[in-house]
Amino acid sequence: AQTGISGSTRVGERVMMGGQVGIVGHLEIGEGTMIAAQSGVSKSLPGGVWFGYPAVPLAEAKRQTAWIHRLGKLFERVKQIEKKLGL
Repeated sequence: AQTGISGSTRVGERVMMGGQVGIVGHLEIGEGTMIAAQSGVSKSLPGGVWFGYPAVPLAEAKRQTAWIHRLGKLFERVKQIEKKLGL
């Protein structure tokens, strides 16, 4: 697995990065931070678990993923409403 770190990024103690993580800029990755695979980091991160592109706290990434999976049904409901309204 590879991880790319550019600029003069400083990586704290006990940081874990999954494969294909990209870090760009002159950032600081806080002590004990965990960055999930294929995440993109473009700002300094305090400790915690981060995921996504751009990397966000894991709880936020889970919420975003849940909403994305609901978009198909939401789109169908909007189409039905538009049809009823004659739009």
